[in-house]
Amino acid sequence: MTLPWPLFLALLKLLGRRRRFESVEGLRAAVAHDRKAASAEPPASVRKRCAIGKRQVDGHDCYTLAPLSGAGAVQLLYLHGGAHVAEISPFHWRLMAELVETTGCTAHVPIFPLAPEHTYLRAYAMVNEVYRALAAAHDARQLVLMGDSAGGGLALALAQSFAELGLPQPRDIVLISPWLDLTVSNPAIPPLEADDPWLARPGLAQAGRWWAGDEDPALPHLSPLHGALQGLGRLTVFIGTRDLLLADCRALRDRAAAQSVHVEMHEATGMVHVWPLLPVKQALAARAVIAGIVQVR
Repeated sequence: MTLPWPLFLALLKLLGRRRRFESVEGLRAAVAHDRKAASAEPPASVRKRCAIGKRQVDGHDCYTLAPLSGAGAVQLLYLHGGAHVAEISPFHWRLMAELVETTGCTAHVPIFPLAPEHTYLRAYAMVNEVYRALAAAHDARQLVLMGDSAGGGLALALAQSFAELGLPQPRDIVLISPWLDLTVSNPAIPPLEADDPWLARPGLAQAGRWWAGDEDPALPHLSPLHGALQGLGRLTVFIGTRDLLLADCRALRDRAAAQSVHVEMHEATGMVHVWPLLPVKQALAARAVIAGIVQVR
């Protein structure tokens, strides 16, 4: 089911999604509520569409979604968003189910530790272990790394570290509204923030500090906008013009060009944060492009 775009925007405002990011107090309250209400398990609707497995990696759950029949060779590692503080949502699970159904890929979804209870260290250790196992068992040309929002930043940061760890690059790295700089300090952000119905700097900056722990959140392994871009898998970015993270996505494109690295940029006019995941007609074309990337091209 898809919603008319004006109705979705009205629901976004009615639900007060932006309030959690407008102040540190709002973020703390949202995290406390989420810890009581959120579930990381795939919804029943997704369980009907995919064969689902679950294993423990470094003491945390990692789910596998596979086609009910005829699995292909592509292995997709998906890192969910949520400002590093919120659990995976039904929107994420529905995107995974759709990609598994349409492309025949097998999706691996780690439920990594979150802030403020944890810093980035345990999440990085878990996801690296998942990727290391995939790289050992499969041709790197069949590996796709994908993430949205905070998970998009995490995906890029980890890809930048793979060479140091002796791991091959995935064939493709797909970033959906990625959070690329935890400091949200880009001077181009404030004008975008004024038109963003979802995100705001105070809560994002606090979430970034929690995630970084005792380290500087601007360091490249936490804010991959500042890291090296040569030698990575093919980079594709999806971003909307009503998303304050647009500023850093454009900066990533420009930094990549300066390093002779191509970024395939899908910048959608009028779209908000993580719009390809949303139940609106405008997201359908984006998801079709993403499916095409996941399939061997």
